[in-house]
Amino acid sequence: MDLTIRIPRPDDWHVHLRDGAMLEAVVGYTANRFRYAMIMPNLSHPVATTELAEHYRQRILNAAGDQSAGFHPLMTLYCSSNLEQDDLLKGHETGIVKAVKYYPAGATTNSSQGGENILDFIELFETMADHGIPLLVHAESTNTEIDLFDREAAFLETELHPLCEQVPTLQVTVEHVSTSAGVDFVLEHSRVAASVTPHHLSRNKSDLLTPEFDPDLFCKPIINSEPDRQAIVDVVTSGNPSFFLGTDSAPHPTSEKYGEQAKAGIFNAAYGLEVVAEIFAKENKIENFSAFASTNGAAFYGYEPSEDELVLTRKQVEVELASTLSTSDGDQVVLFGIDEASHWTVSLP
Repeated sequence: MDLTIRIPRPDDWHVHLRDGAMLEAVVGYTANRFRYAMIMPNLSHPVATTELAEHYRQRILNAAGDQSAGFHPLMTLYCSSNLEQDDLLKGHETGIVKAVKYYPAGATTNSSQGGENILDFIELFETMADHGIPLLVHAESTNTEIDLFDREAAFLETELHPLCEQVPTLQVTVEHVSTSAGVDFVLEHSRVAASVTPHHLSRNKSDLLTPEFDPDLFCKPIINSEPDRQAIVDVVTSGNPSFFLGTDSAPHPTSEKYGEQAKAGIFNAAYGLEVVAEIFAKENKIENFSAFASTNGAAFYGYEPSEDELVLTRKQVEVELASTLSTSDGDQVVLFGIDEASHWTVSLP
């Protein structure tokens, strides 16, 4: 049976657009579908000042070109010792900076300038709470003595919980939540929400590791167990307002995904909406898809839903889709979600 749904134009509350030739190759996938996009600041030279954020925003819009109509990049600053409170406040007051992103040092791509402990920045976070500036957190311990699949839970317990206790008015997003522990943490903290990715909703660690390690599914935090995946699916498809779409789309060329050490990141901007829609359809909760993709995140960050609409149609017959993209300098990037997307079409009416 065919299925057609109309939703307010969705928002992507966590996306990596990179820079240069890669930015030019991938930005259209986000600009064509999403209204607001929360842009991550972990470039090779981190975006840690308002000036850098404004320049990056302009490069994004220039790369999007005609596709930028109705598309609004929301800029974030990289939490590090280089971030100055006065500059952050100026950037936020002028509307250039929306939020601050915290990375544990060494946790993921371009995170070497992140923090050793989130509580080291508590004075900054108190200022942010006073001025209504959200904190976005890559919630993953870098302690190598902790099992890779337990590092989200460990970080939440040892670092983020104490922060939320000490600065209870701080608005916090647990980015790309990947475990049932992450789900429980959000449900237990009234000022905390979570962004959720298509890949953490649709894949588990058996997909990642069986019959052998699949570098195209390697991301941070790691894709976890089937019970963890199902816990995320259950809360997301319930319509709970504290959970919303953040694709964490993160392109890497195949030369960096298939090398001796695979780079962490999955490029899902092309087909991520279809992957998520398929989850909601299979769970018989398609009526809650709009809340997850279009309204929950907007409400959390202080916006009304878009007045524009997106139409998604599921058909029984598969369509053939591109599996890779090429940048102008010859890099190849693998597209995630082809199987699910082969049954869906997405369009602006």
